[in-house]
Amino acid sequence: MKSPGRIVALIVGLLMVSTPYVGAKNRDISRIGQLTHMNKQVGTYRALLIGIQDYNDSHIPDLETPLSDVRKIGAILKNRYGFKVETLLDKKATREAMYKALRQLASTAKANDSVLIYYAGHGDLDRQYNDGWWIPVDAVGGNPLTYLDNIQVQKAMKNMAARHVLLISDSCYSGTLFGLARAMPPVINDKYYLNLYNEKSRWGMTSGNKTPVSDSGTAGHSVFAYQLIKKLEGNEKPYVSTQEIYTDIAPIISNNSQQTPMCRPIRQTGDQGGEFIFIASSQGDPPPPPPETGSLRVKSQPSGAKIFMDTLFKGHAPIDITGVTPGVYGVLGSLDGYIFQEKKVRVNSGRRAMVTLTLDPVKTRARLFVTPNPADARVRIMNISDKYYNGIELDPGRYKVEVSSTGYITKTQWVDIGTSGAASGGIDLYVELEEEPEPGPGPGPTPGQVWKESVTGMAFVWVPGGEFMMGSTAGDADEKPVHKVALSGFWMGKYEVTQGQWQQIMGNNPSGFKKGNEFPVERVSWKDANAFIKKLNNRAGHTFTLPSEAQWEYAARSGGKNQKYSGGDDVNRFAWYNKNSSNSTHKVGTKMSNDLGIHDMSGNVWEWCQDIYAKDAYKKHSSNNPIYAQSGSRRVYRGGSWGSYLPADVRCANRDGNTPDYRNDYLGFRLLRTN
Repeated sequence: MKSPGRIVALIVGLLMVSTPYVGAKNRDISRIGQLTHMNKQVGTYRALLIGIQDYNDSHIPDLETPLSDVRKIGAILKNRYGFKVETLLDKKATREAMYKALRQLASTAKANDSVLIYYAGHGDLDRQYNDGWWIPVDAVGGNPLTYLDNIQVQKAMKNMAARHVLLISDSCYSGTLFGLARAMPPVINDKYYLNLYNEKSRWGMTSGNKTPVSDSGTAGHSVFAYQLIKKLEGNEKPYVSTQEIYTDIAPIISNNSQQTPMCRPIRQTGDQGGEFIFIASSQGDPPPPPPETGSLRVKSQPSGAKIFMDTLFKGHAPIDITGVTPGVYGVLGSLDGYIFQEKKVRVNSGRRAMVTLTLDPVKTRARLFVTPNPADARVRIMNISDKYYNGIELDPGRYKVEVSSTGYITKTQWVDIGTSGAASGGIDLYVELEEEPEPGPGPGPTPGQVWKESVTGMAFVWVPGGEFMMGSTAGDADEKPVHKVALSGFWMGKYEVTQGQWQQIMGNNPSGFKKGNEFPVERVSWKDANAFIKKLNNRAGHTFTLPSEAQWEYAARSGGKNQKYSGGDDVNRFAWYNKNSSNSTHKVGTKMSNDLGIHDMSGNVWEWCQDIYAKDAYKKHSSNNPIYAQSGSRRVYRGGSWGSYLPADVRCANRDGNTPDYRNDYLGFRLLRTN
């Protein structure tokens, strides 16, 4: 699933929730005579700052600026304006931690306190309820049950006894449920500030309205945060109001981005005409800022590599290296069994650099010896261009061996060489062919003909062989080049493998949506799917496998037709996806089938294929029955799912992949019969 940054379509935003203010019942509150932190009448200034930059779920894009934004704003609030600051950053900003922090703030804030809540990170828009969520660091992309609902912010504000509460949001879709703006007076003096402070307020300031906002900006900060920091840091007056800050920074932000900031009281939250006033600290000049440094985030593929920075060992990837003096560094990754890799990385002050080191396995070639019966049978290795000879030397990888002879049934077999748990050195393979049966009186299978497997009752549809143009010029780079592919006929599963069929073979149900036997099984990895196939093959009279990527797309296109989705161009007729799925899987076969009678190849759950995933796989495809099985750590899955945000994600040509042990509740599979 393909998504951008803080403007994600999976993904992200913050909505302000309107609730009535509940505070002290006595409306006759004594009024403050002067504004100073030394005056005991002025309560404590408190700030809860939340910044999330690196999300645990790889489907939620990492951001670049929230941590530097929060750290800088926190330092200014503490040193220049006398705040007591609490922060939740990255891995500490879990859903539970954010919930507890808001609840604690609501229970401890006193009547004269002023409370500021600042959020920088992803969020999402709940269009059904015109509401929204914060996206915690431990959220699962596309699963709102793992988000922090704005109702929690609502409860915190509702039960907070503080005199002033200001919610500042630097996130997508953050402007909702505002009240009417109040005009500023022509004369601003001490009396103006005093009157604003004496009346209760519930205000919000956002980086944008109901639209995405930018994560990029200036000096390592977002467009919004940079202007807010500049205003707070450069203020030389003893007091500054929220509206004064907004009035100065809003035009600059709008002129330099596509977002429109907002600053207004929030409706029905108990605002009584006051406003949050920033009071300069009287504790002397702030301490000098620390030396400007940057940071470096290092990942490795595979993970766990030893990381050296200019020959100094720093730890194991993934790792965050902080306090880095600006400059260019040599970053090296080393892992047993892999060739080390080094990259040059520039680290700038106030910024975080990121680098991923991809380590290739050390190649140990092995010889393959195939002994066929009959002895004159032809031996081919289908997924390489080299011609087979007995004792051929092969690099580590997975190879598809085909043995054929006139009058015999062709047999194919996969051989692993030099991979984890597989053979290395020399491999001897004995292949005995079965004679072809005498031709029967009737014709062969017809397009769309259904056959049922006897153990589970799983239905398969005959897909006749033919040629088609695989890929799409309208898709991402990994769908190109569009190329001609010829395929032999095959039996493709009519439906995705169901929870009932999985339970019958495996004796368990790993699915996240346990809704019935006829719903697709999910939360199964590529390895799990192959374990299921191995057990089924031991019990059934036929053998089964995952389809190749070419077979999958050919079947999805109703036998190679030019169809956008599996069955036609109307996504809602053929696919369950984000806009119509109600965030859940559905019983297989409830959407229209394609022209061959196959269901759910667009949407419901993504489906694993045999192939190794590579962005340039199509450049290396053979023209007949291609399958990409060269180097790579990821496996292909196709078709999109109930959680796919855009119709483009459930197109026949869309492709993606992940590691063989990856599981998620939008990921399942269907089978292909091989004989």
